[in-house]
Amino acid sequence: MISQIKAEVLKIRSTRTTLGLLLGMIAFALLFSILPGLLSHAAQLTGKDNQVNLLGIGAISGIFAALAGIMLVASEYRFGTIRPTFLFSPNRGRVFASKVVAGMLAGFVFGVVAEGLSILVDFIILRARGISIALSGGDFALLLVGALVGAALWGAIGVGLGAIVPNQVAAIILLLAWGFVVENLVFGLLPSVGRYLPVHAQDSMIGLSTPHLLAAGLGAVVLLAWTAGLGVIGLSLLRRRDVN
Repeated sequence: MISQIKAEVLKIRSTRTTLGLLLGMIAFALLFSILPGLLSHAAQLTGKDNQVNLLGIGAISGIFAALAGIMLVASEYRFGTIRPTFLFSPNRGRVFASKVVAGMLAGFVFGVVAEGLSILVDFIILRARGISIALSGGDFALLLVGALVGAALWGAIGVGLGAIVPNQVAAIILLLAWGFVVENLVFGLLPSVGRYLPVHAQDSMIGLSTPHLLAAGLGAVVLLAWTAGLGVIGLSLLRRRDVN
């Protein structure tokens, strides 16, 4: 099992796609940390809620982690490497579990980089503008833990989604459409339902002040449930699917 996990981690580390996702995430995190920090009126950057919203931009790492997770499965179908993978390790459950662990590790790293940059950059900007930091140590801890755990779970969600929808392009479109369109529509129209969807569950984990969000702990449970549910469905389909 350990050797299988190492092999999956090596796949992530050795592909240019992963580097592209990492660089894209860094650019996104820096852009949406620097611009609001520099251009927003000082009144919009004071107070705990405003600063959590500003420093929490690093939570976008979850989407990038999910994309990396999708690649772990869907790219093997795309390039035909899934067959030798299963020949080398016939136990598909073990292969899937190894990919889930690798996806979570990648997600954790993505989370560290994105949230670390967001906090560092915006902390410097707030100090330079003479704006007091309103967050306590507990607020920072919630922000960090929520972002890192959330990103790790999103990496696993990506693996599950890639197993459910092995077509790489379709899986990516589905993820982005869900994360940026569907969830926002549902949350806007039915917040009592939308808050139980995965993106908004992670928002609650980092302590965002958006009305109707769940408590941080419950948000973590909900995101974990989504991860487990998609994982079970993905594993079931992976075991039944023929490999050409």
